Amino acid sequence: MGIWDKFWTWLSDEPPQQNSDQTGATAVATQTLTEVEGEAAADTQDQLPWWQPEGEIFTQLIGIQPPELSPEAVAIENLLVSYFDGHDLNMPPLSHVTERVLQQLRNRKSSMGKVAETLSEDPVLAASVLRMANCPLYRGLHKITAVTPAATRLGAKAIHTLMMHESLRSAMFPGKQGETSMAQRLWSRSLVAAHVMRALSKFTNVDEEDAYLLGLLHDIGCVVVLRIILNDRTVSSFDPDERTFEYLCAECHQEFGELIANEWNLPDDIKAIITDHHRFPSEDDPLRTHRLQLQLTDIILSLQRFQPYQPYDLLNTDVVKALNLHMRPNFVPFLENIPNLIDEAFSSF
Repeated sequence: MGIWDKFWTWLSDEPPQQNSDQTGATAVATQTLTEVEGEAAADTQDQLPWWQPEGEIFTQLIGIQPPELSPEAVAIENLLVSYFDGHDLNMPPLSHVTERVLQQLRNRKSSMGKVAETLSEDPVLAASVLRMANCPLYRGLHKITAVTPAATRLGAKAIHTLMMHESLRSAMFPGKQGETSMAQRLWSRSLVAAHVMRALSKFTNVDEEDAYLLGLLHDIGCVVVLRIILNDRTVSSFDPDERTFEYLCAECHQEFGELIANEWNLPDDIKAIITDHHRFPSEDDPLRTHRLQLQLTDIILSLQRFQPYQPYDLLNTDVVKALNLHMRPNFVPFLENIPNLIDEAFSSF
């Protein structure tokens, strides 16, 4: 069917009569189609990429503007602050098997066979190790069906990352009480941040496993905010809206993150970033690249609406310029692939 036939079919149920009187109408219709197609093409060309929003834009990382808090929300905020010293605060625990695995990984004398033996005591962790060993990032020529070769394939760093992954998920979803939209939002954010951090490592030379772990855990303090709010529901019906919950997390997550980092005995570098990752790093900061990479990840998550949206002009942000990514010809193709990367994040585990 030609263009004219398609256009006529759209206008009428009857096909056109091919005669001499049709010539003018055909010309008008063809012109109309051309204009419509031209406008559609112009709309496509005018549509800005996701990393370049319209209107007022920001080039520096900014915080969340506080919403108008209800009396119940103010009471929760005061309660959260009262726990900053960790007194009487029930921290999300590591499982017994996870603690032993982490101890073995810190002991250079422990073999991967011993680690695998400990992992096998927990069916959930064992299954996670097998799943990870056979995922696209780690799989080899043959599928692995036993924990010991799976642990050997992954190595100590990847297993440590997996232990943190499963511990964070367990902390966010401690039974039916934790199965809330807030928990789902935090988990999705952590998962996407981890994958974006790992992908950005090809530009920064930060170790991929370290980057993944930082992305996964940098906002871990939000878990404590979530748990306190859920526990408070046993004595009140307070149910914060999204803006209020995000604000409470922003206000408290670094302080609570430090408490969890100490409780879980996380490495000093990771703990240092968890407790302070929104400040633009100084030139002599030994963790400068890690902090910049994490701040860029937060900007990407904001533009992709996995955390409160801010209209960042990504390519012109101080963070991108500090990492010299605006000079890299392969950085824009990387940004174009971010939606695919996010899809991969949710299919990885």
